[in-house]
Parts: sequence; structure tokens; C-alpha cells
Amino acid sequence: MIKILTIIFSILLCVKSIALENKILFKIDSEIITTADMNNEANYLKILNRDMNSLEQNQIFEITKNSLIRDKIKKNEILKFIKEIKIDNEIMERLIKSSYQKSGFSSKAQFIQTLKEKNLRYSYVENKLSINALWNQLIYEKFASKIKINNKEIRDNIIKEGSFVKKFLLSEIVFDLNKNSNLEKKYSQIEESIKINGFENTALKYSISDSSNNGGRLDWISEVSLNKKFLNEINNLEIGNHTNPMVIPGGFIVIKLNDIKKDKKKINLEEEFKKVVKIKTNQQLNTLSNIYLKKILKNYKIENL
Repeated sequence: MIKILTIIFSILLCVKSIALENKILFKIDSEIITTADMNNEANYLKILNRDMNSLEQNQIFEITKNSLIRDKIKKNEILKFIKEIKIDNEIMERLIKSSYQKSGFSSKAQFIQTLKEKNLRYSYVENKLSINALWNQLIYEKFASKIKINNKEIRDNIIKEGSFVKKFLLSEIVFDLNKNSNLEKKYSQIEESIKINGFENTALKYSISDSSNNGGRLDWISEVSLNKKFLNEINNLEIGNHTNPMVIPGGFIVIKLNDIKKDKKKINLEEEFKKVVKIKTNQQLNTLSNIYLKKILKNYKIENL
């Protein structure tokens, strides 16, 4: 009898758990976000940002919610122009590698094992990266004509560098202001969060850039890829410190200097030129992406259920 009651109790607990997982928390027009979605996304973000575990549950909840909302809206916009969320396998492999390396994993196998431990399917990561890649493609197609690149200045700066190129390992927090906030108040909140939670967790909470999912971490960037204003500010930083807010189109940016190195430069002007052009193009596209996402966000009705 006790054994039967135990089995029944276990079944009831299982049913209750499933019901909780399927509870709808938010609605974005016709799209829904459930507790299961929130759990998966939180686990995914924790894999990319291990320090996230140190945050309070309400902070993790808001970060996860905002990440899912951004992806849902991006997906809806993408599907207005294509039939399915899918990218080339070769491109996907490059994106996967970049993602796990940036998050501190030494191999794909180690990354996949961590996904399994968090009960996350590999396809979940593929879907996230596909949405981001197709969104970037959409932004490029919409705003390519607005990108301004000074080819002569880039070539001149590469030549001035000499045999070695100086590179910075950076992180960023990109933020904007709403009607009820001002720069001093918003930055005070960000600064306080950096002191308590660290720069990466603060990027997760406050940054509107796609890099927020990785705690604001960026790849190594050469000095010729940075505009003069950013470069001057970064050159005045000690490793581990960050800039004050700097104005960018659509908002503000705070940059943290994580490390500096000098690499011996390949004697190939055209190759270096193409690299810098690509980085500068992506920087401008990221800014245009943030502006566009903020604009279309107003067209969506987000409900708490």
C-alpha cells in the first residue's frame, strides 16, 4: 500500500512539474513565453556567463525575460522576409566555435557536455545563433547604404602602425535612456551594479547590445579599428577599468579594458585593410541594429499573464 501511494505521489509531482513548466508567463502579440522557455534561456545564459549564478533570482529573471523578448521580436521580423530560421552548416560551425571560445570553453566537446548537464539541446544553441545571424543579415540589407567607411584613413593608419599591431580585449555596455531617466541617474545605477555584480553581469542586465548575452565581451580589436574618441579613452585606462559613458547613435556606451597585446603584423596591406573594414562595418551595423530594434519594439504588445 505504501509503495502504491509513493508511486501515485511521484506521478502527481511529475504532472505538477510539467504543468508548471508549461505555464505561460508573457505574451508578445501572438508569441508566448513559458516557464520552460525561461528555464532554458536562463541555463543558456549561465553557460555563456558563469558569474551570472551570483546574481539574485529577480535579476536573473529580468535578464532572461529581456533576452527572450529580443529574440522573439527578431524572429518575427526575420520571418516577414524568409520562410524559416536556418543558416548554412559551415557558417553555423564558425558561430558555434566563436561562441564557446568566447565563453571560455576549450573545445566543442566540453561545450556540448555542459549543455547536457544543463538539460539543453544543441539545437537550442543553433536556433539562438541562427536568429542572431539572420537578424544581422536583415540589418545589413536594410541599412548598408548608411555605413560610412573612410578607406584612405584606414590604409594610412595601417601603414603608420609599423611591424606590430596593438590590440585591445574589450567588453561593452550599450544603453539608452527612457522618458523617466537621465544620464546621471542611469549611469549611477550601472556604476553601482558594476561595483556589486561585476562588469559582465551588469552588461547582462543593462546592455541593449547583442553582446550582452556574452556579458558584453568582445573579440580582440586592433587600435586602427577604433574611432579616435574611443581609442583616446581606452588608451587612458588601466587594465580592468572602464570608461565613462560615451555618446553613440541611439544611446551611450561604456567600454572596459580587459587586456592589451601587440601582435607582429603580416606584411599584407590588403588583408589588414579588409579586416579593419569588416570590424568597422560590424560596429556600425550593431549600432543600427540597436536603434532599429528599439524602434520596432514599440509596435509589439507585451503582456504579463
